[in-house]
Amino acid sequence: MNITQKSTSDLTKQLCLQVEESDYIDEVNKSLQQTRKQANIPGFRPGKVPFGMVKKMYGESVTADVVSNLIGTELDNYLAKEKLAILGQPMPDLEVQEAVDFKNGKEFSFYYVIGLKPEINFDLDESWGIKAYNILFDEEDVDKYIEDMRLKMGTQSNPDVVSEGDVVMGSIQELDEEGNVKENGITNERASLSVDFIKLKTIKAKFIGKKVGATVNFNPTKAFKNNTELGSFLGIGKDKAKEVNSDFAFTIKEVSHIEPAELNEDFFSKIYENANIKTEEELRQQVASDIEGSYKAEGERKFFNDVVDAIIKKTDLQLPDEFLKAWIKESNLREEEDKRIDPEQIEREYDQYRDSLRWQLLEEYLVVNNNLVVTEQELRDRIKEILGLQAFGGDVSANEDILNQVTESVMQNKDEVKRVSEQIIEQKLRNYFKEKIQPEEVNLKYDDFVKILKKEAKA
Repeated sequence: MNITQKSTSDLTKQLCLQVEESDYIDEVNKSLQQTRKQANIPGFRPGKVPFGMVKKMYGESVTADVVSNLIGTELDNYLAKEKLAILGQPMPDLEVQEAVDFKNGKEFSFYYVIGLKPEINFDLDESWGIKAYNILFDEEDVDKYIEDMRLKMGTQSNPDVVSEGDVVMGSIQELDEEGNVKENGITNERASLSVDFIKLKTIKAKFIGKKVGATVNFNPTKAFKNNTELGSFLGIGKDKAKEVNSDFAFTIKEVSHIEPAELNEDFFSKIYENANIKTEEELRQQVASDIEGSYKAEGERKFFNDVVDAIIKKTDLQLPDEFLKAWIKESNLREEEDKRIDPEQIEREYDQYRDSLRWQLLEEYLVVNNNLVVTEQELRDRIKEILGLQAFGGDVSANEDILNQVTESVMQNKDEVKRVSEQIIEQKLRNYFKEKIQPEEVNLKYDDFVKILKKEAKA
C-alpha cells in the first residue's frame, strides 16, 4: 500500500491511501475459504460448495471488510510512523472521494483529511502579573457560621407577635398618594419578607412587636436591597419592580419564628458527627479550621483559573476549526433521533468547545514538558489519604491494613482514578504556576473577595 500526504492548510492534511490487489487478496481468499467451510447452501454438502460460487456470493462484502480493516490498520501505523499529532480522528475527504466498486475493482484509492495539533511554545514568568488571593477570616465568620447552623437546626414555631429574625407572611396592596388602596394597583396575597433582611431600620421597627392581623404601611423600594428581592416580594418580577415607588399596606397573616438550637453536645454531634466535640470552644476551633481551609481553597481556585484564562488568551492557539466542526458533527450522533447534530448547535457551542480543547492541549504541554506526570505511587498515596480523612478522620496509621485494601479496590475504578489524577495534576500545575509567576499576595476579607468575583463576572 502506498500512502501520500499533502497539506491543505496550516493545520490540516489530506492523506491518500492507494490499495493494490496484492495488499488484500490473500486475506480475502482466506476469509472466503473459511466462509466456504461454513456455508449452508441447498444442493451442496457442508464444506463442498464450489469456491467460485462462494466468491460470487460473498466476494464483494468480504473484500469490503478486509480492505476496510486494512485501511484502519495502515492508517494508524502511518500516523505513528510519521509522528503526526492529530486532533480527533481521520475523516473521509468526501469532496474528492469517489464511490468504491468492491465487486469489479481491484485497485482502490481512499482519501482522508486530518486535523493537526498546533505547535505550543511559551514561558511563564513574573511579568504575567497575576495575583494570588489570601482570604482572611475572623471570629465574626465563625460566629455567623455557628448562628446559621443553629437556625438551620432550630425549632420552628408560629407566634402571634413579630420579633427579630422572624419571617412575616401576608397580603399587600398598593396605596395611592393619599394612603388609600390604589385602584388596579399591585396586589400579592402571598407576600413574605424576613425582618432581618429589611434595609432601613425605621421600616424594620414598624414590624417588630406587631401582632398577626395588624397592617403595616411602608415603601418596599426602601426596604429591599435590590430589584430581584423587591420583584419577588411584589410578585411582579425584577424588571417591572424598577418602575415601582409606591407605599404598600402589608396585612400580617402569619409569623414564622425559629428558635436557634442550643449549644450542647447534641448540636455539636449533628454538625461534626465523628469529631467527638464536647465544648463550644472545641466547636469554634473546628469551624475556624474548616473556614480557613475553605477560604484557602477558593483563593487557590481563583488563582489557578486566572492563570489558565491568561494562558489561553496569551497563547491564542489556532485550531483547524472547520475540520473540528465537521468531526464533531460526524462523531456525535443523537441516539434518540439517529441524526447528526444540528449545524447551528455546533456553531453556538463551538467557541466553548474550542477553548476547552485549547486548555487540554496547553495542559498536556505543561505536564509533559515540566515532568508533572502523576505516578502510580502518588495516585495510590492520594487515594489512601482521601479515604483516611473520610473514614478515620486522618488517623491512617491505626487503620493501615483496611486502608490498603480499600485503596486497591479504588485503584480498579477507572473513573475514580481519573478524578483523583486530575486533582493531583491541578495541584502540581498550581505549584508550578506560583513558582514561575511569583504572584503578588493579596490579603482580603471574604466579602471583598466576593465583590471581585462579581465585578469580573459582569465584565
